[in-house]
Amino acid sequence: MKKKRTLALLLSLALSVSLCACTVTPPEEGGGGSAVDSDTSSSSPAETPDPTPSTISFEQEFSSGNYTAGIDFPAGKYDIVAVSGGGNVSSSNAFDGGINAVMGTEDKNELMDMYEQEYSNIDLPDGTTLTISGVTVCLTSDAASGDPLTPRNQEITETVDLGNGNFVAGEDFPAGVYNIVAVSGGGNVSSSNAFDGGINAVMGTEDKNELMDMYEQEYSNIDLPDGTTLTISGVQIQLVPSV
Repeated sequence: MKKKRTLALLLSLALSVSLCACTVTPPEEGGGGSAVDSDTSSSSPAETPDPTPSTISFEQEFSSGNYTAGIDFPAGKYDIVAVSGGGNVSSSNAFDGGINAVMGTEDKNELMDMYEQEYSNIDLPDGTTLTISGVTVCLTSDAASGDPLTPRNQEITETVDLGNGNFVAGEDFPAGVYNIVAVSGGGNVSSSNAFDGGINAVMGTEDKNELMDMYEQEYSNIDLPDGTTLTISGVQIQLVPSV
């Protein structure tokens, strides 16, 4: 009888061990394991950097007048070389990478050694005005802005002939931006905004320079806004709307 009880107890213990070995605890929902959540592992797409502005090679000659970067030539860093004549070249950013110089060809220094033939790495950013008087220069850049030039926003289309006297923009002729061309004679042409896009020059026809080389035949892009007084003495001129 004692043996039967012992045998029954052993069988009961063996059955308990077997049941424990077969019991599997299910993993907690969402936990454990080596699975990686695809939402957390994926990174947001990298930001696309701004495209590098396109650049172009640019080379062009400019004579007396006012020229604006982005309108008359592409903005950029330029080498400036005197091609003919002698006079002043300055930019509205003269003290911030621009230029303020007396430039001329080498032969101009035979009478007075004061003319520089070349300036390098002149910064002319968008909106900068380059003013040239008495000298023709060539602007050269290997990396000028490739952005299209902006046309001047003006509605004037007709030319205006003027002689000696004082004439007010908006009253005696339409206000606007003009190329001023000497038609006959030789003398002075100045505007009340001479240091703000206007003019103060000795102008005359080409034959006037046979006696003394001091007359300019044309000035480009002279700004004559409403109320500006244009004073002419000794020369007949024509105002031609700038494009």
